Amino acid sequence: MAQEQRIGKAHQSNAVLGPSLKVGAACGCAGFLFGGTSGILKATTPFLFATAASIQTFALGTSFWACRSAILRTGLAGEQASSDLVKASSLAGGVSGGLIAVITRGRRNLLPGTLMWSFFGGVGQLAYNRYASSSTARQNIPSEDFWTRMAKRSWFPLKALSNEEYAGMLREKMLKVNVEIAILDDKIAALSKQQQVESAIIEEPKPHSSP
Repeated sequence: MAQEQRIGKAHQSNAVLGPSLKVGAACGCAGFLFGGTSGILKATTPFLFATAASIQTFALGTSFWACRSAILRTGLAGEQASSDLVKASSLAGGVSGGLIAVITRGRRNLLPGTLMWSFFGGVGQLAYNRYASSSTARQNIPSEDFWTRMAKRSWFPLKALSNEEYAGMLREKMLKVNVEIAILDDKIAALSKQQQVESAIIEEPKPHSSP
């Protein structure tokens, strides 16, 4: 039983530590590029700037994701709303930002670092939530092909028709065809009657004149 508990705790630790290291590595790479660029622009040692920035961003990203994962697994376990994610990211940002600020810049930067990174964590999570919700809404909309999208443009000469509109257009054309057929039938009947009258006049015997 005790061994199973140790195994379960080890799995939980790996579930938190693995993603945290991946996030930290990504942040470290971004920090290395940013630090190197800053060093080049300031005409100083770019490698030292890049190394220092990568170490700080790696520590910040790793600690942030580890704190966030721990908060979501313990304090906010179960079904998590968007507001819960914002709270967890804001709290994790404050803890990790304050910790890194104390280690790298001293105790005087504890409060500014905590407030700044707490704000960044909450705002970043809020922006991601909105992007994710809009992406989900776009996925629920059925995809359209190129010509359907083009036909919906106001400047395009063709128009996309729904099944109901197409059926209505066919009924309208059928009605016009039936009207034209009826008119032609009337004309044919009138011509036939006229021909019969003319034939009767031609065949009528002429009166003989007396001598």
